[in-house]
This record gives sequence, structure tokens and C-alpha cells, in this order.
Amino acid sequence: MGSRITPNLGLIVIVFIFCVISNLQSMVHCINNVQDLDDLIRSYASRGNTRRRHTGSLYAISLPSNLSDIKASVVTVRNSMFWRKGANFSGIYIPTKVKTTPYAKRIAFVYESFGNYSSSVYFRLADNYSFVSPVIGFTVYDATNTNDLKKLNLSIERDNPILIRFDSYASSSDRRRIKCIGLGDNGSLNFSNTTRNYECATTNYNGHYALVVLNQKHKPELVRRKSWWFVLTAIGVSVIVVVVIVVVVKLVRKKRLREMERESEKSEMIGNIWIGRSRMPAATMVRTQPSLEYHEDLPSSSNIP
Repeated sequence: MGSRITPNLGLIVIVFIFCVISNLQSMVHCINNVQDLDDLIRSYASRGNTRRRHTGSLYAISLPSNLSDIKASVVTVRNSMFWRKGANFSGIYIPTKVKTTPYAKRIAFVYESFGNYSSSVYFRLADNYSFVSPVIGFTVYDATNTNDLKKLNLSIERDNPILIRFDSYASSSDRRRIKCIGLGDNGSLNFSNTTRNYECATTNYNGHYALVVLNQKHKPELVRRKSWWFVLTAIGVSVIVVVVIVVVVKLVRKKRLREMERESEKSEMIGNIWIGRSRMPAATMVRTQPSLEYHEDLPSSSNIP
């Protein structure tokens, strides 16, 4: 019996380890988009010990090891306090006198800060751009029922937007090329200029934002391409000019030769005669009459014996 049970236990252990590994892999790969990641962080924010959390205090959210590069935090405030003072946590400032839809007595703000690795994994940029700062995200929830956080809408005006601060990540050498980017859940990218102290202004009450810079390594390539176009264009224009000059010179020469032939034909009147079926040139007159030279020295006919 013992010899039969031992192989069965070994097989059970192998199957159990395989199931654990497959489950871990599925946990890692199940997060296919940012929306799924936000939902996962929201669930971990709900699982925390909410009873010990004090209103108005920021608390870190414990995430699994495969998301260790992401820092998440949550703060809960009363709606009346939020109306009077707004919210200013984790580098994100939400102005005062903002209404929530629907109305909620308590509001939970969940903040996310993605590291360099996770920023490039979950958010894709164009090849000629790169991140200067980590991606920062925030979401507003109804915290009346802490076990079921539901998203809220905020009435943000354009004259008084939400500000995301990135002043500590902006270097002096890249400040002229730095842009603010809003990263949509569907992969959309919205570029905008930064405000004072390198802040990103937005009227969206949920989203992800970062500072990006245009890579300089792509500029020489564009300059090279433009220079090649200029060179090829100059060569093509020069070849066309040379061809036109050669054609014009040949036409002028032909015209001059024709004029010379016409002048020579006018100066010499040569007639034509037909010999059989052929037309031959023939002179119509003789310019110089034949004559004998020194005819006076010839003897007369009477002196000939």
C-alpha cells in the first residue's frame, strides 16, 4: 500500500505546483489594458482595512509582487470638505467648489504612480517620444460603501482645471522640448503644453498623465533625408538644364546651316535638266566666253605655202 500511495502523492504535488504556476501566469497576463489594471487596484483599495483609515489621510495600497513597480494610494474625504478645500494629494490638485455626480457623502481618491518599466509596458508612445516622468493616474470613487467603490463624475471647468505636478522630473536641458501627454484607456494620446512649473492641466476627472520629450536622435535622420532630397533635386535640375542647353545649341546650329544654304542657292543660279527620269543640275549660261590668247602672232592663211 505504501509503495502505491507514494507515487500518487508525488503526482498530486506535481499537479498542484503546475496549477499554482499557471494561476500565477494567468494573474500576470490577465491585465491586458489599463482599465483592467485600474479595476484591480480599486479592488485592492476596497480590501484594505478601511475602518482604521482616518478621513483626509493618504494610505498606501498593498499590491501583489508582479505589480511592485506601481505605487498606489488612497485617501477618503467628506463631500462637504471636498467642496470647501478641494483635494491636494500625491501631486494632483483638484480645485474647490466641484460637484460630484451622483452625489456621495464620502469620496475616495485612488492615485497611481507607474515606474519606468511599467510606464513603458502599459502605455505605448510613438517611436520619436520617450517618458521624462513616470505616468501618474487618479480615479474618483463613491466611498459610501467601501466594499463596492463606484466611479464618480466631477464638474471641472476649463477656467479652473485639475493640475498634475511634475516639477521634480523636468530637467533644465529638456524643458523646451517637454510636452504633457494624456493617455487614454483606448490607447489614445493627447499632447498639450505644460503650464507653470511643468504642470499638466486637464478637465478629465479620471485619467493618466506624464511628461514626454521628443527624442533628438530622430532629428538628424530627418535632416539627412531632407539633405538627400535637396541633393537629388539639384542633380535632377542640373541635368535638365544641361539637356535643354544642348538641344538649344543644336537647333541654333541647324538654323544657321539652313540660312547659309539658302544664301548660297540664291547667289548661284543653277538650272535643272531631265535626263531620262532623273533630274540633274545644269548651268544655264557660261560666265566667261572662250578666246584664243595672242591671236595676233598666228600666221595668216595667205602666207601658208
